Amino acid sequence: MKTSKQIFLISINIFIVFLVSSCAKNKNHETQSYTSQEGTDVETNTLTGEFKKCYVTFDPVGHKGNHLFKVYTQSSTKPEYYWGFSIVREKDLSDDVYSDQYRIIYCKEFTFSGREMLSTGSTLLHYGESEFTYKRLGASEPTGGFHGREKFTEISFLIDGNLINDSTTEFKMRGCKSFTFMQKSIMYREDNAHTEDATHLKTTKISDGGYFTKNTITAKDMIPMNTCFGSIASVSIDVAKQGSVDNQENTVRFNQNGKRKLEGYNDVLFVWNDTKKLSANIESKFSIYNKYATQYISDTKDYKKYYRYFQNINLNKGQSWSFETKVIFDKL
Repeated sequence: MKTSKQIFLISINIFIVFLVSSCAKNKNHETQSYTSQEGTDVETNTLTGEFKKCYVTFDPVGHKGNHLFKVYTQSSTKPEYYWGFSIVREKDLSDDVYSDQYRIIYCKEFTFSGREMLSTGSTLLHYGESEFTYKRLGASEPTGGFHGREKFTEISFLIDGNLINDSTTEFKMRGCKSFTFMQKSIMYREDNAHTEDATHLKTTKISDGGYFTKNTITAKDMIPMNTCFGSIASVSIDVAKQGSVDNQENTVRFNQNGKRKLEGYNDVLFVWNDTKKLSANIESKFSIYNKYATQYISDTKDYKKYYRYFQNINLNKGQSWSFETKVIFDKL
């Protein structure tokens, strides 16, 4: 028969074994593994506790040898869904392009199990413009953004408002509430001399199920504008099957005929896809001619490109214009 002392010692040993086992289990839960590469749309990261509103992954050579940020922001209605933005450094200094800048190039839909961020196959933002550009009078192509003729002079990346100081070391799935990048750049004329046209300050914040971008340009010399596209968003057909400017009344069904839809003097637009259960709400605000800037959707085969613009006005030397655009995605 075991003595009281023996029973006490056995109990202590059992407790110690249980404690060690629990610590080892918790340590394993904190271990992170990363399997994502650009194009694979698979990200593995073991986590515990509640899902974060936002996750950020950085690969210093992930996009053609240059920087790639992947930023996942959580759906406000379906917390297992995330919208994954790809922000890259695009660099091509050939005369035809002359671009070195950071841009959003895609946004895709993911589900997160707490271990893996897996693509559903749906695209939210198609490759192309997602911010701002303008066309100078007499130019054959627009200036800035997707169209090139823009080089950054300063760039800052912030997670929850805290500056990322190291842009050479990769990291994976940092939980946060928001990711912001701020870029100062120079816009150039369509000439081989690369004449400076304007300075451009772009602030883009990803949070709360979407993104907000503010673009401010200041002319270095008078710029005769043919068209100023203050807000652009290449919303995918996976999101935009139908659209409306007034809470789903007077609905337009997109048929990919390349024509303009929902055109008018508005600054809010709603698009959705009942099959994919996806939607986007787009709002914009201009510092100049806000009431008279035209809004429309270009109904193309691959995307429903949102534009808001005005035409035939000069941006005088030293004058600044700013444009704000907010796009919120949701799961229906």
